[in-house]
Amino acid sequence: MKEKLILVIDDEPDICTEISGYLSAKGYQVIIAHNGKDGMKLFIQHKPILVLTDYKMPEMNGLEVLRAVKSVNKDIHVVLISGAADTKTIVEAIKDNAFDFLLKPVDLNHLLDIVKTAIAKTTVKIVQDKVRRASVNFINEVVDIGDEITVLYFAEDLDEYTVGKYELYIKKLVDEHSVKNNVVLFLKNVLYINNMGLNFLINLNDLLKQRGYALFLCALSQQVDFYLRSLGYLDFFSVDNTVENVLDRVRKKQA
Repeated sequence: MKEKLILVIDDEPDICTEISGYLSAKGYQVIIAHNGKDGMKLFIQHKPILVLTDYKMPEMNGLEVLRAVKSVNKDIHVVLISGAADTKTIVEAIKDNAFDFLLKPVDLNHLLDIVKTAIAKTTVKIVQDKVRRASVNFINEVVDIGDEITVLYFAEDLDEYTVGKYELYIKKLVDEHSVKNNVVLFLKNVLYINNMGLNFLINLNDLLKQRGYALFLCALSQQVDFYLRSLGYLDFFSVDNTVENVLDRVRKKQA
């Protein structure tokens, strides 16, 4: 994906020239197509980071382009442009995850603001996905549930060999605001913990609290439960048996 490349699709050459010239002057690269089918060929070939498309075009209209783009890469935003559009069309576009809907004549300054915002959102999403994929060895999965919680399924023990990786990874997620306000550590597969692991949990709890987040420990393995209980730390943390119970607690607190 090319982070400065924008695809403009419009069957009116003058519109393409105007938008292309303006965005090029602002430091972007622009490729142009005059119909939806050619536009999709360019999209697949060149992998632009944003698509600006006219709504009313022969053969393949803007909504069809939007759906085709999302079927190839759901993270790429599409802005629809139209000379005249009724409310039904705009609502349909929003349902299909159009990033925005602009009316002609296009206010180029407003268009630039939308372009910057759309590209920034895509860039952040790409970075977040890279971070999550990089965690594959020591975290099985990261799952957001609703707007309330993010669950991290730990795959390795909590000791001097692993806590550094866990700490860096979770801190990066927090710094990038990639987690919900309630962070759940699912510890069923953690079969060993020592003082390094305990200190990691204590420090993480403090860090999240300082940043306005809440930490929950969930589905403790027998070994982790025994270790925390024997040292008197089980009640220090918010602990629950299931993710569903944590979610229920969070929602009751918010009600």
